[in-house]
Amino acid sequence: MVATSSNDFYELLGISRDADEKTIKSAYKKAARKYHPDNSETGDEETFKKVNEAHEVLSDSNKRTVYDQYGAEGLKAGAGGFGGGGFSGAAGFEDLGDIFSSFFGQGFSSGGGRRSSGPRASRGDDHTVEANLKFLDPLNATKKKIKFNPLVTCGGCDGKGAQKPEDVVTCDTCQGHGQVSTIQNTMLGQFRQTSTCPSCRGTGQKIKNACTECRGKGQKRENKELEVTVPAGIFDGATLRLSGVGDAGKNGGPPGDIYLHVNVDESDYFQREDSNVLTEIDIGFAEAALGGDFDIQSLEGEEKLKIKAGVQSGEVFTLKDKGFPVLNNVKRRGNYYVKVNVVTPENLSSEEKKLFKDLQELRKSKDVNSRGRV
Repeated sequence: MVATSSNDFYELLGISRDADEKTIKSAYKKAARKYHPDNSETGDEETFKKVNEAHEVLSDSNKRTVYDQYGAEGLKAGAGGFGGGGFSGAAGFEDLGDIFSSFFGQGFSSGGGRRSSGPRASRGDDHTVEANLKFLDPLNATKKKIKFNPLVTCGGCDGKGAQKPEDVVTCDTCQGHGQVSTIQNTMLGQFRQTSTCPSCRGTGQKIKNACTECRGKGQKRENKELEVTVPAGIFDGATLRLSGVGDAGKNGGPPGDIYLHVNVDESDYFQREDSNVLTEIDIGFAEAALGGDFDIQSLEGEEKLKIKAGVQSGEVFTLKDKGFPVLNNVKRRGNYYVKVNVVTPENLSSEEKKLFKDLQELRKSKDVNSRGRV
């Protein structure tokens, strides 16, 4: 596995600090593919989580501003470090304890009683999965089967992590609180520092005989397949959120989500812009001069396009409601725009040259007569 030790969000995505939204999105998709745990060559779960966090922050203008000024600790502190008020105002020792807690990542409190808590509920992690569609698939809702391997509650121990219920005992280090505390004297007063118990890692419990299926973790990975419906009108790069089907939560916490990134193939004939599609067709001089009905390819088969006589190269014709359905409003559709290019013929035969010369003389005569009128 290839991983990166960097914690800088910009370095994780391989972009400059002035990267725009499009660059961030493109870099994220590339990094997510590289480090996804399902990638047998370069997958790395921890780096994948970092990449997701980096994208979440940098794609949000408010979070990105805080991160650029104060870094990741500024985000933990809640948008802005000490800016604006600093220590002034009505901030007492309790407020200072909250500030220290935000920046040091451990439970600081000013004086007061001991904070006690048992195993904390925590939300399960999210998963990122990709779905690949052909260019015409978004004309209708599309069913796709996706595969992923979330953490699930171990069935062998019902999530307890032990072979038997009596194998779960109270941690003797923290007495079941899941945290240990130390008192520190500072110039601002006495502060209690609370940290996760190193013996039980915050659970408040120890396991004498671990479950053989999950090795005492209470959870295990399980390969799953899920059929999802991708809505009509979906576009390349869109992300769908599937709630509650990610990793199982811990200690009664809610499950994570799946973020389904949609990739839509390009077309050699059509170009898509939102729900509209565009194409170009070539016609000859005679066809441009005379006009008529032309067979063209549309999203749903052949279509008749009526071109007026005397059309000029570069003119665009509109076929209303012949584009893709509008996402989340399938009763509406985009338009189909056809650009006409008038092509000058090359390598004319002698007969063709004579015809063009005759036409040229006729046009000259017509122009002279037109100019001679009063």
